[in-house]
Amino acid sequence: MRIKSIYWNFGQNKPEKSFRYIDTSSIDRKKNIINYKNLQYLSPEQAPSRARKLVSQNSVLFSTVRPYLKNIAVVRELKEYLIASTAFIVLDTLLNETYLKYYLLSDNFINRVNNKSTGTSYPAINDYNFNLLLIALPPLSEQQRIVEAIESALEKVDEYAESYNRLEQLDKEFPDKLKKSILQYAMQGKLVEQDPNDESVEVLLEKIRAEKQKLFEEGKIKKKDLDISIVSQGDDNSYYEEVPCEIPESWEWVRLNDITSYIQRGKSPKYSNISIYPVIAQKCNQWSGFSIDLARFIDPETVHSYQKERLLRDGDLMWNSTGLGTLGRLAIYHENKNPYGWAVADSHVTVIRVLSGVINCHFIYNFLSSPIVQSVIEEKASGSTKQKELLTKTIKEYLIPLPPLPEQSRIVDKIEQFFAHIDALI
Repeated sequence: MRIKSIYWNFGQNKPEKSFRYIDTSSIDRKKNIINYKNLQYLSPEQAPSRARKLVSQNSVLFSTVRPYLKNIAVVRELKEYLIASTAFIVLDTLLNETYLKYYLLSDNFINRVNNKSTGTSYPAINDYNFNLLLIALPPLSEQQRIVEAIESALEKVDEYAESYNRLEQLDKEFPDKLKKSILQYAMQGKLVEQDPNDESVEVLLEKIRAEKQKLFEEGKIKKKDLDISIVSQGDDNSYYEEVPCEIPESWEWVRLNDITSYIQRGKSPKYSNISIYPVIAQKCNQWSGFSIDLARFIDPETVHSYQKERLLRDGDLMWNSTGLGTLGRLAIYHENKNPYGWAVADSHVTVIRVLSGVINCHFIYNFLSSPIVQSVIEEKASGSTKQKELLTKTIKEYLIPLPPLPEQSRIVDKIEQFFAHIDALI
């Protein structure tokens, strides 16, 4: 049956009173409904020249301009005076209007409309050619059954889409969550076995004391930094202060300041366009690693104001210490990734230099990257929400689990091995 046989419309009129205007942008194409809340309310004097088509309850609107966009919907609400654009054919019918909407939305019908459309930028079908198109016309009762079947299927499609999106999100988050779990296990001493043949942590602590004494005698640290603050346990094996997690008996809890030779926030640089002396900012420190490519450069005339200790060294930890979203992110400085051979940190990055030879910097990096630290990073920070910062004093007092040095290395190797497998699966 020709489509002209199944509908009529109420024609066109220039608005004589204020109205809500339906144009093609009023159609939500994802749901094929009219977005009533966003309809313009216009007076007759404000009416555009295309605002002419009269509509009624359950009128079906079909946009003849760029029909492939499927601006098609049913008028469900008629609480106010509505006028549609002449870009629409308005179909008032005795058919099931929802059946008609779905039929007009079908690819088969749209393809036939496209074949009859003319124009390049804004192809359109005229009323004459539209009216000659054929439509399949089942009995009313069957139209209703078809509508129910389509809407039942669409519900399942929506459910499937929701489930699929959840699965996609889980797939996307899985590698990161797995890595966090591995770090959590590693820092609780559960990733590798403790080896009784390892040199004990007590011996390691003596080496740390000897190294710090040497640094003190060289004038590189202060006397107050010689003390090592071990978190002790009572007779019932409970700690005298709150610790972040349980660790093996062969480990100890110490402060970050106890196992480092240098912890200091960088300083604000005077920038220059002369690309000689790079300064490491927070954007250089990503979870994927350290990148010199994002660094800016300081004025060569200010280089002399940087003490030797401020110059970054291989293995230095660079911890982002300010700002929402960047706070807590860290990276390890690698000299082979810096072709300039010189770098300092800016005032938003804290440099942490562990005691070389007695502490594995990668182990400390993994601990500070773990959920044990990162999940409470904002609680440790000071300042307002948008101006959060990790104070140097806070960083120095961070509790760090200390296993024997050989075990630190085994843990780091195992983490790298697992992470490589995870990355290979992505």
